[in-house]
Amino acid sequence: MIKNILKTAFNNFQAFFVTWVIIIIVNQLFIFGACFAPYCVVAALPHTFVIAVLINYFLNDEESNEPQKLVKPESDNQLKFTQVENNIEENDFEETEIPFCPKCGSAMVLRTAKNGQYAGNKFWGCSKYPNCKGLLNI
Repeated sequence: MIKNILKTAFNNFQAFFVTWVIIIIVNQLFIFGACFAPYCVVAALPHTFVIAVLINYFLNDEESNEPQKLVKPESDNQLKFTQVENNIEENDFEETEIPFCPKCGSAMVLRTAKNGQYAGNKFWGCSKYPNCKGLLNI
């Protein structure tokens, strides 16, 4: 959850930064009694940062960040936007560590066997193939 919140702030950095500056100014005016001395501003940074991150996250929720596609209606000449259907589930991907080649130490690449008795099976192959033929079965 925290990872998603920070990711949203990073992806919308300009909006987040403007929000943070506005919150600091409002905070200094109303909470700290118009104190803009450096020690007052520094004291306000942590909690105003958290507030700005949360506001940015809830204003830019995931539904509004999905790509939209342009659809031209048949009846009139106005263009309308509709949401693109995203059939990818959150659990469709799993995090994997990329192993290193047992022969040369290079990073390995996930590959699928195309020929032979193992056709269709996945395996880790060396990224320096054909110079190195190291592989790991899954």
